Amino acid sequence: MMNLPGRRQPSPSEESAGSLSGLRPVRRPAVASSPEPAAPAGDIDTKPLSSVDSLIHKFDAKAQQRGRPSRRNRLSLDERKRSKSLDGRLPYHDTADGRELGPGEPQAGSGGGAGGSAADPGPPGSRSLGRASGRPVNGLDKSTLTREWVNKSLEVPALEKQARKSQPDLQLKSTPDLLKDQQEVSQPGSSDHTKELIYSILKDGNTESDATVKRKTNLVFEKVQALSAAPTAQSTASLPPAGELTRKVEELQRKLDQETKLRQRLELLQNGHRNGAPHDLEVQLEESEEECHRLRVAFEKKSQELQGSVQELKDMKTIKEETEAKLADLEDQLMEMQEELDRFREPMGDSPDRDALLKELLETREELEEVLRARQKLEDHLRQRERELTALKGALKEEVASHDRELDRVRQEYQHDMEQLRRNMEDVSQDQASLESERQKINTVVRNLQRELQESGEEAAHWKEMFQKNKDELRSTKQELLQVKVEREDFEEELKELRERFAAVRQEADQARNGAGDSGEASALRKELREVRDQLRDLTLSKQAQDDLLRQRERELLALKEALEDEVGSHDQEMAELKQQFQQNVQQLQKDYEEAFKVKSSLEGEKEATEQMKKAVESTLRETQEENDDLRRKILGLETQIKEYRHFADNWQGTEARLKEKIAKLESDRKQMEESLGDATDQEQELLLVKRSLESRLEDAQRSLNRLSREHQDLSASLHEELAQKEQLKRAKTELEEEKRLLDKSIGKLTKELDQMAQESHSALSKLQTQLEEYKEKSRKEITDSQKQAKERNTEVEKMQYNLGRLQDEVMRLKQALQDAQAERENAVLDKELLAQRLHNLEQEMESKRRSQDDRSRQVKALEDKSKRLEVELDEERNTVELLTERINRTRDQIDQLRAELLQERSVRQDLECDKISLERQNKDLKSRLASSEVLQKPSANVSQLESRIQELQDKLQAEEREKSVLVSSNRKLERKVKELTIQIDDERQHVNDQKDQLSLRVKALKRQVDEAEEEIERLEAARKKALRELEEQHETNEQLQSRVKSLEKDLWRKAARSTAESSLKDDHLSSDEEFDSAYGPSSIASLLTEGNLQTSSC
Repeated sequence: MMNLPGRRQPSPSEESAGSLSGLRPVRRPAVASSPEPAAPAGDIDTKPLSSVDSLIHKFDAKAQQRGRPSRRNRLSLDERKRSKSLDGRLPYHDTADGRELGPGEPQAGSGGGAGGSAADPGPPGSRSLGRASGRPVNGLDKSTLTREWVNKSLEVPALEKQARKSQPDLQLKSTPDLLKDQQEVSQPGSSDHTKELIYSILKDGNTESDATVKRKTNLVFEKVQALSAAPTAQSTASLPPAGELTRKVEELQRKLDQETKLRQRLELLQNGHRNGAPHDLEVQLEESEEECHRLRVAFEKKSQELQGSVQELKDMKTIKEETEAKLADLEDQLMEMQEELDRFREPMGDSPDRDALLKELLETREELEEVLRARQKLEDHLRQRERELTALKGALKEEVASHDRELDRVRQEYQHDMEQLRRNMEDVSQDQASLESERQKINTVVRNLQRELQESGEEAAHWKEMFQKNKDELRSTKQELLQVKVEREDFEEELKELRERFAAVRQEADQARNGAGDSGEASALRKELREVRDQLRDLTLSKQAQDDLLRQRERELLALKEALEDEVGSHDQEMAELKQQFQQNVQQLQKDYEEAFKVKSSLEGEKEATEQMKKAVESTLRETQEENDDLRRKILGLETQIKEYRHFADNWQGTEARLKEKIAKLESDRKQMEESLGDATDQEQELLLVKRSLESRLEDAQRSLNRLSREHQDLSASLHEELAQKEQLKRAKTELEEEKRLLDKSIGKLTKELDQMAQESHSALSKLQTQLEEYKEKSRKEITDSQKQAKERNTEVEKMQYNLGRLQDEVMRLKQALQDAQAERENAVLDKELLAQRLHNLEQEMESKRRSQDDRSRQVKALEDKSKRLEVELDEERNTVELLTERINRTRDQIDQLRAELLQERSVRQDLECDKISLERQNKDLKSRLASSEVLQKPSANVSQLESRIQELQDKLQAEEREKSVLVSSNRKLERKVKELTIQIDDERQHVNDQKDQLSLRVKALKRQVDEAEEEIERLEAARKKALRELEEQHETNEQLQSRVKSLEKDLWRKAARSTAESSLKDDHLSSDEEFDSAYGPSSIASLLTEGNLQTSSC
């Protein structure tokens, strides 16, 4: 550790305070004291000291993590004390007894539980994955350190808000560290304080020498000074350009990605060395989930703060627009006041109107001053916002510095671990050969069994087919038998019928013999008998034939049944034999497989756990990358808003200067008018009518000119808006092209990296195979030797068992490396698909905003068709971009033409103003001539001249009105051209309609606000007019009351005088002055007056 001189010994009061706080103090030598190692980078807290105590309590209450033991683990939790930053030359309490001291310096004040002095830090090579050395290392896990570091780096904005509330002039945030029971706090701006703080952060958990750590502290201190000087210059001058900020943000993002990848690999490797069981992986998964949750909470806080700042900036913008509207209204009021001053020249103007105008002028001045004060407040608020932004930038730079420090530390550890991995890879390659040979044997046995199973399954399928065929034949024979039985029954029924007929014929024959012996009837009966006998013979013959067929079929059925039974019995016997053989083979396989399954099950469990861990870490990485992208976009948006506000402030200053100049001119004009009023009242009595007519015409001309100027301003504003929109379109196109280029480059890089990874994996596999073959030969030789030497075999078996655990770990790591390569390749493919989907989504959004909401269903179908032809459409889009550039050039030419026409109109307007000035001069000349004519007493000639001059002026006014009509027509033409241009631009702007819609919504909101402000102003004016009327009425009533009070006072005085005279005559006691004053003093008179006032008010 670095020995920093200049520290004083703690006083007895400080030692007693340390003992009261429950922490054991450590005495230090007077000459030099070894500073304690500060907490790692993740433990630095940026909150005030009130919240640090709670964090220290939580941090001390944590259970011991699995993995490497910490150097502080020598002390118990009660004796442990948090580290403090080096506060210059001020005293502090150090309670960490297990801390490493410099070379040759013993540890003082060690308790009984701590042991003697701490061992010197070992070389860098001692920090390997195997942890062969017995030196204790940090007990905190890397994941916990990174999680705490990220949480505390994200908590910076809240501290910055508190710092800005207390110290608004500060440009950078002073980062407080974790302090507990610190008696005296050094000044945060001192260089010694910052150096010692950086030294303590770098030294904690680092095994490098003091010289290297000191060198790093000096470098970091110089960087911090450069970064602290940069924001002040930026805040005084202007913010840096957006390109530099985006570049810096991209560099920070790259560093963060590299750091997260290194951390994940190191955590996987270290956790694999520490505990191969999946329980540790599950614990790490839970910790990573907690880290993700905390990161999300911190990101939500930051997003809320950014939204609040954006909302405040929007409010400031609206306030500025309201002040501009007020200034415009004040300008209109000043114009009206000028017109009223012009009307003052009339002889009928009274002095109270003049006073009222002066009062109104003073009121307008006060309102202008209020507006200026509000503007100053807005500027101060904007400056405060800029300071806050610079403070945020300083905090980001400090976070970058801490990232760089932790990256250096992680790189060193990674190098040590890689060296240990190379050493262990040789052992792994030797031990893995035996495992693969056993796996191959098991695989061959399993394949043979699978083949036998397939053959037995094929035989069973063949016998099943034969059985089905026999079943089908039996069914067909049964159906034929049923048909024969049905036919037999039919024959039997016919036989019965024939017998019955034969019996009936016999009876008839007997009856015929007995009755009448007709020869014809007897012959007929005989013929019928012969036919019936022939039919009986045929039937009996057919019946015999059917019986023979039935007997043959039954015999065939019996033979088939016997054959089927024989086949089924033989098949059952064969199946039983096959089952017995299969069971025997399965038992043998199970016996052989159980031995390999024990190794395989552990490997598979570890593999599944690592896959789950990998998926969780990948998901967290994606989420963090998305959050970083969102933060980048928000930072860029804030910078653009700041630029807009600055531009707005510059415009505001210009308008303010113009308003001041106008006010000065108006005041000078007012003074001149007041001076000329007294002289002009005597001369303008005779020419009032002529003057009024001329002034009314001049006022009409002024109003028309003002209208024309406003229309010109609106047109120019619309042109500026269109130009800005075109520039935005160009920027959007360029940004899209750049994004496409970047995507193509990133895809090419990813493919190259994937190919390289695949080649490396193939080469590694080939090397492993060669090493495995070599190991096979060695193992065979060793087996022959082991048969000869039985005693040595036992020892070798024990060694092999010890090495098997290591080999399993190394095999798991190799699998993880392969899986990482495959996962990276899959991630690259997924990123490619995501980018393609993103492009697809962007094009869909750009095309969907072209059409109206009524045609969305058609648009969806068109987009589905276009999604299949993306490659063709890219070429078409390039062509359309070229066409758009040509159209934009055309529109630029048209806009240049419009500008030229506007310049011509401005020149015409200037000519009209010159004519107006000449008319005013002519009017003054006429006044002077009238005065001279009055002096010379030549009224007739002067009147004729004046009439001719009036006619000339009328002709000029008519000519001016014609020119005005021509200007109006030209303005209409320009408006038509502008509308046509807007239609063309709208057709060309279909790709970027989102931005236009947002701008239109903002403009609508601003218009609504302007309309509301105008309505409020009108209401205020109406209320002011009402108030003025009420004041005038009150003045009149007050005057009436005053006159009445005066009359009442006179009456009372008269009555009092009479009563006093009568009382003096009647009573001599009341003649004294004191009693007279008491009776008729001011109090009594005031009471009488108040009673009179009350009576009048009640009336």
